[in-house]
Amino acid sequence: MTVHVAHATLDAYQPAEGQPRNRFTIAATAAGKSPPPAAPRLHPVGGGIVVDAPNPLSTLLVRVPDGVVLVVDSRQGDVNVTDVVGNVRVRAEHGNVKIFLRDDYAQASAATGNLSVTMGATSWPGTLHFSTGRGDVELWVPQTAAFRVHLHTDDGTLFTDFNLRGTSAGTAETIDGAVNGGGNQGIDIRTSLGSIRLLRLEPQA
Repeated sequence: MTVHVAHATLDAYQPAEGQPRNRFTIAATAAGKSPPPAAPRLHPVGGGIVVDAPNPLSTLLVRVPDGVVLVVDSRQGDVNVTDVVGNVRVRAEHGNVKIFLRDDYAQASAATGNLSVTMGATSWPGTLHFSTGRGDVELWVPQTAAFRVHLHTDDGTLFTDFNLRGTSAGTAETIDGAVNGGGNQGIDIRTSLGSIRLLRLEPQA
């Protein structure tokens, strides 16, 4: 499922309680203008569906079927993805991005805005990328995950509670290292102006 948003706060969740797990829902709230903007457009592409919301909205609610990859392209507005059952990729031009996944993984970028991502996956293909032009990045990863890491800020600070050490040069800081032995998967986090926090996600009791 791919969602294109021009100007709205996007909230994405799994199907509501009692709904079939393979059903999607799209609900838009107008921004209060008169006449109200046209509703988002839906059209199938390949084996998936594309949601186009080219007009300003107050909110756009998307309920994502289980096992579906969610791709979001947002020009203006916050993006909130909570507890969907599938992997997520978000690109935002102007807005904050918050992602919470219990069992899956994500990638995200924002030109202007903060990223806050919690992902429960301990394995993923290749390297996951997170970046901002102007904004902070906070990423929570399971403490048992094994991966290579690259963190870099041109102007800001780095912090991690994994056992990693970095270097600094002027306002720039960099950390390169391996967590739990590293391996074939990686995490790459970069920001031009902002701070980065890579944190351990401990199992819930």
